[in-house]
Formats: sequence, structure tokens, C-alpha cells
Amino acid sequence: MEYYNDKVNESAAKVLFMLFQMVMILIVYGFVYTAFLGVKLAIEKYGLNALAYVPEIFATLLYPVVLYRTRSIFNKGGRLRAVAWCMGWASVIIVALYVHLDNLVSL
Repeated sequence: MEYYNDKVNESAAKVLFMLFQMVMILIVYGFVYTAFLGVKLAIEKYGLNALAYVPEIFATLLYPVVLYRTRSIFNKGGRLRAVAWCMGWASVIIVALYVHLDNLVSL
């Protein structure tokens, strides 16, 4: 008969959260990549300058900071809050990138 072990459960939760964060960064960076491609096309079509890439670069640098922050929230015991932060900021970044693209092509 197996006994309940807090250490094993805690380490399994950390591994699962790490895998969740890896999947989330792949999703966000997939959208960032498509936004880079969209900005590249907008620059070619409308003759914009390279400053149009600033929101994409900002998103690329911001999301790992969010993941680090959510890791500290998770380690303090706020598991559900950490998952919500991770998913919430991912959606904010994705929506902001596509609003930026919409603004570029509607000039």
C-alpha cells in the first residue's frame, strides 16, 4: 500500500507547472513570430520604418519575466493564481500584438 507523500506531490506539481510554462511560452512565441511576419509584410507594403517592431520585441522580452514572476508565485503556494497570471498575461500579449497589427494595416 502506498502512503501519501507531500514531498513527492510537491515535486510533481513543480514539474507539471514547468511543463505548463513551456507550453505557454511556445504558444506566445508562436503568436509573436506571426506578428513579426505581419509587421514585416506591413513594412514592405506601406513603407514603415523598423520602429514598427518595438511591440513585438517588447513582448518577446516581457513574457519570460512574467514566467519568472509566476514561478515565484507558484513556489509561495499560490498555484492557481500562478496559472491564472501565466494565462492572463499570455492573452494580454497576444491581443495587444494583433491590435498593433490591425493599427499598422489600417493606416
